[in-house]
Amino acid sequence: MRIKQQPVERSPVAGLAGDKSGIAATEFAMLLPVMTFMFFGMLEGSDLFTVNRRLANATNSLVDLVAQEPTITEAELSDLMIGVTRILEPTDTSTVSMSVISVIKGANANDPVKVHWSRDGHGQEPYPAGSTYPKLDDETTLFPNSSLLVVEIDYDYESGLTGKVFTMPFDFSHQAARWPRKSSRVQLCATADPASCTS
Repeated sequence: MRIKQQPVERSPVAGLAGDKSGIAATEFAMLLPVMTFMFFGMLEGSDLFTVNRRLANATNSLVDLVAQEPTITEAELSDLMIGVTRILEPTDTSTVSMSVISVIKGANANDPVKVHWSRDGHGQEPYPAGSTYPKLDDETTLFPNSSLLVVEIDYDYESGLTGKVFTMPFDFSHQAARWPRKSSRVQLCATADPASCTS
């Protein structure tokens, strides 16, 4: 004699717990925005890191090259700026702003740091000679009656990427300083004639 087995009734809750047909799709839909954000963040962050490293190299290279000369003409300084800008290629360099400043300090320790001379990438004078230079982080690095060369580079970088994570254009700003190597001051000359040089 066979005993007929009664079907076991399953509760509605147990049925829902056992149905996993849509869980994978739901989890993927929840993770997709996070994964997309991380992907673009790594992509854009890597691009900005590369540009930032190139800017740091350009800033240090320019100030180091100028510091090696006891005198430099305006034409030579312009050529150096053009050459250093090539470090940033192949990115667009049309928004690069570059300045070289020679700053000096008086005989007294409390004297302010003043501009000896300055030129930017367009041959203009961004800081008038004799004006106070306010952007030196540590004035104790400049001894009385000595000079210091400072290079400033600003760059509004427009990435070719989406800009979903970092706001574009991204504003970079770098500064580097060096003491003159072969003289107490690097003199800027309008021409090769020594009479056209600063004092």
